Amino acid sequence: MDFANVEHLLPEAIQVLIRLIGLPASVRLVEQLGGTTFPVALRKSRLGEIRYEALSEVVGSDAADAITIHFGGDSLYIPRCATALRELMHREIRRNFDVMTREHSAIHTVTHLAVRYRMSDRHIWRILKRSDVNAQSPPGQDVLF
Repeated sequence: MDFANVEHLLPEAIQVLIRLIGLPASVRLVEQLGGTTFPVALRKSRLGEIRYEALSEVVGSDAADAITIHFGGDSLYIPRCATALRELMHREIRRNFDVMTREHSAIHTVTHLAVRYRMSDRHIWRILKRSDVNAQSPPGQDVLF
């Protein structure tokens, strides 16, 4: 995952984490714990140390320290970042379409992409008609000019 191109689509909690621990550690956190609530312990008990070690295994000790200092004692919901992930997948589909249509027909390519991404061919065509969602244009709004 490369969230760098779709940071504007990320939930505020992830944007805070990116500023706090950096993009690579935040990506690992979303990949492994996305969609869950993680109780960030203060490390004052054995259970707190166990939770810290679990967090440290995912993001590294430096990032775990930063998260503990910032969120210690709170429960941190780690979003799945579905909107950003979907946009990344759509961009990848459009990029693959551009590459594959150099050697194959559009219909053949769309059929291949539909099977590969486990989508209908109609949905692939809809994705191909859209442009990338940029920071200037809110999701769901196409640029007119």
